[in-house]
Amino acid sequence: MEYVELDKKLQALTESEKRHKEKPFTSEIYNSMEQVNVNGKPAYVFNFDEAFQQGKFLINKHTRFSEVPMHIHTHIELNYIYSGQCTQIINDKEIILREGQVCIVDTGVPHAVLATTENDIIINFLMSKEYFSTAFLSRLSGKGIISEFLINALSDRKEHDNYIIFNSENNKKLPNHIRELLCEYFDKSLYSDEIIDCYMILIFTELMRVFQYETNQSQATSNRNATIIDILQYLEENYMTCTLASTASHFNFHPNYLSSLIKKSTNKSFKELIQAQKLTQASILLTNSDLPIYEIANNIGYENLNFFYKKFKSYFDVTPNEFREKHKGYN
Repeated sequence: MEYVELDKKLQALTESEKRHKEKPFTSEIYNSMEQVNVNGKPAYVFNFDEAFQQGKFLINKHTRFSEVPMHIHTHIELNYIYSGQCTQIINDKEIILREGQVCIVDTGVPHAVLATTENDIIINFLMSKEYFSTAFLSRLSGKGIISEFLINALSDRKEHDNYIIFNSENNKKLPNHIRELLCEYFDKSLYSDEIIDCYMILIFTELMRVFQYETNQSQATSNRNATIIDILQYLEENYMTCTLASTASHFNFHPNYLSSLIKKSTNKSFKELIQAQKLTQASILLTNSDLPIYEIANNIGYENLNFFYKKFKSYFDVTPNEFREKHKGYN
């Protein structure tokens, strides 16, 4: 499927949209849908457990011209504004999403969608919590302490705010990744599922970049010095040689201030971050090389092999041998 065909498919009115456009109505499907009380208000329960048995996640186009009453999901929903805009009520707060923006809504979060116009095309990615947390987040988290920091930050925000809005309207790559994924999804062929998984990784990586940029901008507003992302990047690049004192000197900080900033921002000490980066590098070498484990340990600064095994097992919950056996299929 080409982009022109995809646009034509998404812009075409479905039978349901034609009926809603002619005369707005409330779908009869709600008559048989379970309702629960959330914060003293009724909400429908959208449950797609049976549908998830057929695949890892679902994608559908939001029905234009119709209102979706207050409801909760048993899954995680990612909304992408393909064109136009969309107004949602999330936790009693009105949220306007514009073209190119993304909103991730957690399970059990009450929200409603107001009526849209013909130009408002919203794509819904419906993911089980297991897919969202394991299938690709775990693959991203192994790339370094910056990725780990961003994922933890997203997780924290998702727990506390229940939804995340990504101001990705100016991102140039995200629309292309999503279009490519949709072309595969709506016109499947050999290896489409694997390709779709790869595009999901790319999409979420771009969202992490958006989040990283906003984090840096927010910190730069209140602090003209280096941001935590700058510091983490420095540690990723110099983890074999840097010390707390040398890092503090590089950023013109007092060591005590830097130590406090790192702990406050990442909930880890300087020493723990360096160890995490070393062990992450070890995991990369275990997956992508045939180097003996003692040599890998030595390469990342562990002369005591038993100590390396202990720290690796504590960090990854498996031994280096088990990690290599589990991940060698990804080479």
